[in-house]
Amino acid sequence: MLFRQATGLGLRVFCLSILMIALMIADKHYKYVNNVREVLSVFLIPLQYTLNAPMQAIDWLKVSAATQHELSTENVHLKQQLLLMQVKLQQLINMQQENSELRALLKSSSRINAQFQEAKLLAMNLDPALAEVVLDKGAQDGVQPEQVVIDAAGVMGQIIGVTPFTSRLLLISDPRSGVPVQDDRSGLQAIVVGAGGNNPLSLIHVSETADIQVGDQLVTSGLGARYPEGYPVGTVTRIFKTSGEPFLNITVKPSALLERSRRVLIVSNYLDDDSKRMLYETPAKVAPQPVTISGAST
Repeated sequence: MLFRQATGLGLRVFCLSILMIALMIADKHYKYVNNVREVLSVFLIPLQYTLNAPMQAIDWLKVSAATQHELSTENVHLKQQLLLMQVKLQQLINMQQENSELRALLKSSSRINAQFQEAKLLAMNLDPALAEVVLDKGAQDGVQPEQVVIDAAGVMGQIIGVTPFTSRLLLISDPRSGVPVQDDRSGLQAIVVGAGGNNPLSLIHVSETADIQVGDQLVTSGLGARYPEGYPVGTVTRIFKTSGEPFLNITVKPSALLERSRRVLIVSNYLDDDSKRMLYETPAKVAPQPVTISGAST
Protein backbone atom coordinates (compact mmCIF):
# COMPACT_ATOMS: atom_id res chain seq x y z
CA MET A 1 0.00 0.00 0.00
CA LEU A 2 2.77 2.35 0.97
CA PHE A 3 4.72 1.39 -2.20
CA ARG A 4 1.71 2.20 -4.35
CA GLN A 5 1.30 5.68 -2.73
CA ALA A 6 4.97 6.51 -3.26
CA THR A 7 4.84 5.32 -6.89
CA GLY A 8 1.70 7.39 -7.57
CA LEU A 9 3.24 10.53 -5.97
CA GLY A 10 6.42 10.14 -8.00
CA LEU A 11 4.43 9.69 -11.18
CA ARG A 12 2.45 12.89 -10.48
CA VAL A 13 5.63 14.83 -9.80
CA PHE A 14 7.15 13.52 -13.01
CA CYS A 15 4.10 14.49 -15.00
CA LEU A 16 4.02 17.98 -13.51
CA SER A 17 7.68 18.42 -14.24
CA ILE A 18 7.16 17.39 -17.88
CA LEU A 19 4.21 19.83 -18.06
CA MET A 20 6.26 22.68 -16.65
CA ILE A 21 9.09 22.02 -19.08
CA ALA A 22 6.62 21.90 -21.94
CA LEU A 23 5.05 25.20 -20.82
CA MET A 24 8.46 26.84 -20.53
CA ILE A 25 9.40 25.70 -24.05
CA ALA A 26 6.03 26.82 -25.37
CA ASP A 27 6.39 30.16 -23.59
CA LYS A 28 9.74 30.70 -25.20
CA HIS A 29 8.82 29.68 -28.75
CA TYR A 30 5.06 30.34 -29.04
CA LYS A 31 3.33 33.71 -28.45
CA TYR A 32 -0.12 32.30 -27.71
CA VAL A 33 1.07 31.38 -24.20
CA ASN A 34 1.35 35.11 -23.43
CA ASN A 35 -2.27 35.53 -24.40
CA VAL A 36 -3.25 32.70 -22.10
CA ARG A 37 -1.24 34.30 -19.30
CA GLU A 38 -2.94 37.65 -19.81
CA VAL A 39 -6.38 36.03 -19.80
CA LEU A 40 -5.57 34.11 -16.64
CA SER A 41 -4.18 37.28 -14.96
CA VAL A 42 -7.51 39.00 -15.56
CA PHE A 43 -9.34 36.25 -13.73
CA LEU A 44 -6.74 36.32 -10.94
CA ILE A 45 -7.16 40.06 -10.24
CA PRO A 46 -10.21 39.63 -7.92
CA LEU A 47 -8.33 36.92 -6.04
CA GLN A 48 -5.31 39.20 -5.65
CA TYR A 49 -7.49 42.05 -4.35
CA THR A 50 -9.24 39.65 -1.99
CA LEU A 51 -5.97 38.33 -0.62
CA ASN A 52 -4.52 41.86 -0.32
CA ALA A 53 -7.62 43.40 1.31
CA PRO A 54 -6.80 42.36 4.91
CA MET A 55 -3.30 43.86 4.67
CA GLN A 56 -4.69 47.07 3.21
CA ALA A 57 -7.30 47.23 5.98
CA ILE A 58 -4.62 46.76 8.63
CA ASP A 59 -2.46 49.48 7.05
CA TRP A 60 -5.46 51.83 6.82
CA LEU A 61 -6.32 51.26 10.46
CA LYS A 62 -2.72 51.97 11.48
CA VAL A 63 -2.62 55.18 9.45
CA SER A 64 -6.07 56.22 10.68
CA ALA A 65 -5.14 55.61 14.31
CA ALA A 66 -1.89 57.54 13.91
CA THR A 67 -3.69 60.40 12.14
CA GLN A 68 -6.38 60.51 14.81
CA HIS A 69 -3.77 60.66 17.55
CA GLU A 70 -1.88 63.40 15.73
CA LEU A 71 -5.07 65.39 15.21
CA SER A 72 -6.06 64.98 18.86
CA THR A 73 -2.61 66.06 20.02
CA GLU A 74 -2.60 69.00 17.62
CA ASN A 75 -6.10 70.00 18.74
CA VAL A 76 -5.02 70.05 22.40
CA HIS A 77 -1.92 72.04 21.49
CA LEU A 78 -3.94 74.55 19.47
CA LYS A 79 -6.44 74.96 22.31
CA GLN A 80 -3.59 75.65 24.72
CA GLN A 81 -2.13 78.20 22.33
CA LEU A 82 -5.53 79.84 21.88
CA LEU A 83 -5.99 80.09 25.64
CA LEU A 84 -2.50 81.55 26.01
CA MET A 85 -3.19 84.11 23.29
CA GLN A 86 -6.50 85.04 24.91
CA VAL A 87 -4.72 85.58 28.24
CA LYS A 88 -2.07 87.72 26.54
CA LEU A 89 -4.77 89.68 24.70
CA GLN A 90 -6.60 90.31 27.97
CA GLN A 91 -3.34 91.44 29.55
CA LEU A 92 -2.76 93.85 26.69
CA ILE A 93 -6.31 95.18 27.05
CA ASN A 94 -5.79 95.65 30.79
CA MET A 95 -2.47 97.38 30.19
CA GLN A 96 -4.12 99.67 27.66
CA GLN A 97 -6.90 100.50 30.12
CA GLU A 98 -4.36 101.14 32.88
CA ASN A 99 -2.34 103.39 30.59
CA SER A 100 -5.50 105.28 29.69
CA GLU A 101 -6.39 105.67 33.37
CA LEU A 102 -2.86 106.83 34.20
CA ARG A 103 -2.90 109.40 31.40
CA ALA A 104 -6.30 110.64 32.55
CA LEU A 105 -5.12 110.84 36.16
CA LEU A 106 -2.01 112.74 35.10
CA LYS A 107 -4.14 115.17 33.14
CA SER A 108 -6.60 115.65 35.99
CA SER A 109 -3.84 116.20 38.57
CA SER A 110 -2.70 119.28 36.64
CA ARG A 111 -5.98 120.97 37.62
CA ILE A 112 -5.04 121.02 41.30
CA ASN A 113 -1.96 122.64 42.78
CA ALA A 114 -1.15 119.87 45.24
CA GLN A 115 0.83 116.71 45.84
CA PHE A 116 -0.62 113.37 44.82
CA GLN A 117 -0.12 109.73 45.59
CA GLU A 118 -1.46 107.03 43.30
CA ALA A 119 -3.47 104.18 44.84
CA LYS A 120 -5.48 101.17 43.69
CA LEU A 121 -8.82 99.86 44.90
CA LEU A 122 -8.50 96.55 46.75
CA ALA A 123 -12.02 95.82 47.96
CA MET A 124 -15.51 97.26 48.41
CA ASN A 125 -17.81 97.22 51.41
CA LEU A 126 -20.62 94.75 50.69
CA ASP A 127 -23.10 96.60 52.89
CA PRO A 128 -25.57 98.22 50.42
CA ALA A 129 -26.30 101.04 52.87
CA LEU A 130 -22.65 102.14 52.90
CA ALA A 131 -20.28 103.32 50.21
CA GLU A 132 -16.74 102.49 51.26
CA VAL A 133 -13.76 101.03 49.46
CA VAL A 134 -10.33 99.88 50.59
CA LEU A 135 -7.18 101.33 49.01
CA ASP A 136 -3.74 99.73 48.83
CA LYS A 137 -2.00 102.66 50.53
CA GLY A 138 -1.83 103.21 54.28
CA ALA A 139 0.07 104.86 57.11
CA GLN A 140 3.36 103.40 55.88
CA ASP A 141 2.84 105.44 52.70
CA GLY A 142 1.99 108.64 54.57
CA VAL A 143 -1.78 108.41 54.13
CA GLN A 144 -3.82 110.21 56.80
CA PRO A 145 -7.52 110.51 57.62
CA GLU A 146 -9.49 113.28 55.88
CA GLN A 147 -7.29 113.28 52.81
CA VAL A 148 -9.29 113.78 49.61
CA VAL A 149 -9.33 111.13 46.90
CA ILE A 150 -10.08 111.88 43.23
CA ASP A 151 -10.16 109.92 40.00
CA ALA A 152 -9.69 111.17 36.45
CA ALA A 153 -13.27 112.48 36.25
CA GLY A 154 -14.13 113.93 39.65
CA VAL A 155 -14.12 113.75 43.43
CA MET A 156 -14.28 110.22 44.87
CA GLY A 157 -14.43 111.01 48.60
CA GLN A 158 -12.30 111.19 51.75
CA ILE A 159 -10.08 108.85 53.73
CA ILE A 160 -11.83 107.92 57.00
CA GLY A 161 -9.58 105.17 58.35
CA VAL A 162 -5.96 104.15 58.01
CA THR A 163 -4.03 100.95 58.77
CA PRO A 164 -0.30 100.46 58.22
CA PHE A 165 -0.79 99.17 54.67
CA THR A 166 -4.36 100.08 53.64
CA SER A 167 -6.91 102.85 54.05
CA ARG A 168 -10.69 103.18 53.92
CA LEU A 169 -12.23 105.63 51.48
CA LEU A 170 -15.69 107.05 52.15
CA LEU A 171 -17.26 107.72 48.76
CA ILE A 172 -19.33 110.84 48.16
CA SER A 173 -22.33 108.59 47.52
CA ASP A 174 -22.35 107.49 51.18
CA PRO A 175 -25.10 109.11 53.35
CA ARG A 176 -22.42 110.26 55.79
CA SER A 177 -20.66 112.29 53.10
CA GLY A 178 -21.12 116.00 52.46
CA VAL A 179 -19.19 118.05 49.91
CA PRO A 180 -19.39 121.86 49.69
CA VAL A 181 -19.95 122.72 46.03
CA GLN A 182 -20.49 125.64 43.74
CA ASP A 183 -22.56 125.90 40.57
CA ASP A 184 -19.99 126.50 37.84
CA ARG A 185 -22.51 128.60 35.87
CA SER A 186 -24.28 130.74 38.47
CA GLY A 187 -21.87 130.59 41.40
CA LEU A 188 -24.60 129.19 43.71
CA GLN A 189 -23.10 127.45 46.73
CA ALA A 190 -24.62 124.45 48.50
CA ILE A 191 -23.77 120.98 49.79
CA VAL A 192 -23.93 117.67 47.94
CA VAL A 193 -24.76 114.63 50.07
CA GLY A 194 -24.95 110.95 49.27
CA ALA A 195 -27.97 108.65 49.47
CA GLY A 196 -26.21 105.29 49.65
CA GLY A 197 -25.98 102.43 47.18
CA ASN A 198 -26.45 103.33 43.53
CA ASN A 199 -28.77 106.26 44.31
CA PRO A 200 -27.88 109.68 42.85
CA LEU A 201 -26.45 112.46 44.98
CA SER A 202 -28.61 115.26 46.37
CA LEU A 203 -28.02 118.99 46.48
CA ILE A 204 -29.57 120.19 49.74
CA HIS A 205 -30.84 123.46 51.21
CA VAL A 206 -31.44 125.20 47.88
CA SER A 207 -34.39 127.58 47.79
CA GLU A 208 -36.88 127.58 44.94
CA THR A 209 -35.73 131.05 43.88
CA ALA A 210 -32.11 129.93 43.44
CA ASP A 211 -30.46 130.20 40.03
CA ILE A 212 -29.91 126.55 39.16
CA GLN A 213 -30.77 124.49 36.08
CA VAL A 214 -30.65 120.91 34.88
CA GLY A 215 -27.26 120.30 33.31
CA ASP A 216 -25.35 122.70 35.58
CA GLN A 217 -21.88 121.47 36.54
CA LEU A 218 -21.08 121.41 40.24
CA VAL A 219 -17.48 121.78 41.42
CA THR A 220 -15.88 121.89 44.83
CA SER A 221 -16.16 125.33 46.40
CA GLY A 222 -13.15 124.96 48.70
CA LEU A 223 -15.16 125.95 51.78
CA GLY A 224 -14.04 124.13 54.89
CA ALA A 225 -10.58 123.56 53.40
CA ARG A 226 -11.24 119.84 52.98
CA TYR A 227 -11.67 119.57 49.22
CA PRO A 228 -9.47 121.42 46.69
CA GLU A 229 -11.41 124.18 44.96
CA GLY A 230 -12.76 123.81 41.44
CA TYR A 231 -12.69 120.02 40.97
CA PRO A 232 -15.77 118.35 39.38
CA VAL A 233 -18.32 116.78 41.74
CA GLY A 234 -21.40 116.16 39.61
CA THR A 235 -24.06 117.32 37.16
CA VAL A 236 -27.60 118.41 38.02
CA THR A 237 -29.98 115.89 36.47
CA ARG A 238 -33.37 116.73 38.04
CA ILE A 239 -35.05 119.61 39.89
CA PHE A 240 -38.51 119.39 41.45
CA LYS A 241 -40.47 120.91 44.33
CA THR A 242 -42.36 118.89 46.91
CA SER A 243 -45.43 120.58 48.36
CA GLY A 244 -44.90 121.78 51.91
CA GLU A 245 -41.10 121.66 51.78
CA PRO A 246 -39.08 124.89 51.88
CA PHE A 247 -36.29 123.68 49.58
CA LEU A 248 -35.98 122.19 46.13
CA ASN A 249 -35.28 118.50 45.59
CA ILE A 250 -32.24 118.35 43.31
CA THR A 251 -30.57 115.15 42.14
CA VAL A 252 -26.97 115.08 40.97
CA LYS A 253 -25.06 112.54 38.92
CA PRO A 254 -21.51 112.18 40.27
CA SER A 255 -18.68 113.04 37.91
CA ALA A 256 -16.33 110.43 39.36
CA LEU A 257 -16.66 106.85 38.15
CA LEU A 258 -17.41 105.59 41.64
CA GLU A 259 -18.08 101.98 40.63
CA ARG A 260 -15.58 101.67 37.79
CA SER A 261 -12.39 103.52 38.73
CA ARG A 262 -9.57 101.24 39.84
CA ARG A 263 -6.81 103.82 40.05
CA VAL A 264 -7.19 106.98 42.10
CA LEU A 265 -5.12 109.86 43.44
CA ILE A 266 -4.83 110.74 47.11
CA VAL A 267 -4.50 114.51 47.46
CA SER A 268 -2.22 116.07 50.06
CA ASN A 269 -0.64 119.43 50.83
CA TYR A 270 -2.91 121.51 48.62
CA LEU A 271 -2.91 124.34 51.21
CA ASP A 272 0.16 126.40 52.06
CA ASP A 273 1.17 127.02 55.68
CA ASP A 274 -0.38 130.53 55.80
CA SER A 275 -3.74 129.20 54.57
CA LYS A 276 -3.70 126.43 57.15
CA ARG A 277 -3.02 128.89 59.96
CA MET A 278 -5.83 131.18 58.79
CA LEU A 279 -8.29 128.28 58.66
CA TYR A 280 -7.38 126.27 61.73
CA GLU A 281 -5.81 128.61 64.28
CA THR A 282 -8.29 130.17 66.74
CA PRO A 283 -7.75 133.92 67.11
CA ALA A 284 -6.68 134.96 70.63
CA LYS A 285 -9.46 136.53 72.62
CA VAL A 286 -8.85 140.18 73.46
CA ALA A 287 -9.67 141.17 77.04
CA PRO A 288 -12.24 144.02 77.24
CA GLN A 289 -10.74 147.36 78.20
CA PRO A 290 -12.41 149.50 80.89
CA VAL A 291 -14.28 152.54 79.65
CA THR A 292 -13.53 155.80 81.49
CA ILE A 293 -16.34 158.34 81.81
CA SER A 294 -15.69 161.64 83.63
CA GLY A 295 -12.69 160.18 85.39
CA ALA A 296 -14.60 157.03 86.52
CA SER A 297 -14.10 153.58 85.09
CA THR A 298 -16.69 150.89 84.48
